[in-house]
Amino acid sequence: MIGSILGGAFRLVARRPVSVAIWALLYLAGIFAIGLLRVAMTPPGASGAEMGASGLIAAIVTQVLTVGLVAILLTAVCRATLHPYKTGGAYLRLGGNELRVFALLLMLSVANVIALLLLGLLGQAILLGIHAAVGNVLGPWPAIVLIVLILGAMILAQVRLSISLPLTYLYEQITVDEAWTLSRGHFWSLFGAFLGIALLLLAGWIVVMLIFFWPVVQAVPQLRFGPDALSDMLLLMAAQAMNLSTLSQVIVIALALTLIALGFVLVTATLASAARELLGLKEGQLPDLRRRG
Repeated sequence: MIGSILGGAFRLVARRPVSVAIWALLYLAGIFAIGLLRVAMTPPGASGAEMGASGLIAAIVTQVLTVGLVAILLTAVCRATLHPYKTGGAYLRLGGNELRVFALLLMLSVANVIALLLLGLLGQAILLGIHAAVGNVLGPWPAIVLIVLILGAMILAQVRLSISLPLTYLYEQITVDEAWTLSRGHFWSLFGAFLGIALLLLAGWIVVMLIFFWPVVQAVPQLRFGPDALSDMLLLMAAQAMNLSTLSQVIVIALALTLIALGFVLVTATLASAARELLGLKEGQLPDLRRRG
């Protein structure tokens, strides 16, 4: 099933290259504009309290705008994958489908934050109980095990519920429980498809690193493993980027933006392809699955 899911996603890229390019450009331009808005909403020279309040407002506003942008593009990709005969304007619309996907994305984002908070509090309570019972005999292992379990639970939930987005488009009704039911027994297929996309993108980043940041790659084994390792590597990359020629810098930026945008499109197309596979539907003109009332 992994091959079928990924095949559907890559066929979309091959068959609709113009639409894919438009989605990618809109995604990058939208994220950039939202980032500028966030900076503009944070007044310079404000006091600590004002900075905190304005920062919170800016974070909420820009998060909502980001969710809106993703909802519009995600629905367009779902439309191109599931209803390719609905051509025109790179499959972009602004209507009920986009509004429902936006509402679902917003709901899932809020639920994710709440779940992380509750799991964090539960984990802290468990660690305190273990410490009270046996002290520090077990060292850091209880914390490590809990972190792995929490991450595993979050990944399980996100993968199982991911197809709720294309299902909401297909049914024209917000649905979460059916996504959970439909994906039962298919977690590893869905996870494998997403992992395949991630490995492909990782390979792209590795190629960029090997070509343009070879001195940094050579220095990585010499870095001390720890909290500062990532920041040290980023500093080395920044220094190496400054030493590149102008043409090389432009190429690196273009490749980085391409990988980011392509990753978004492929993940979104994978969601739609996965929903089609789990529903047992063939490519082409799918039956009307709208649910009214």
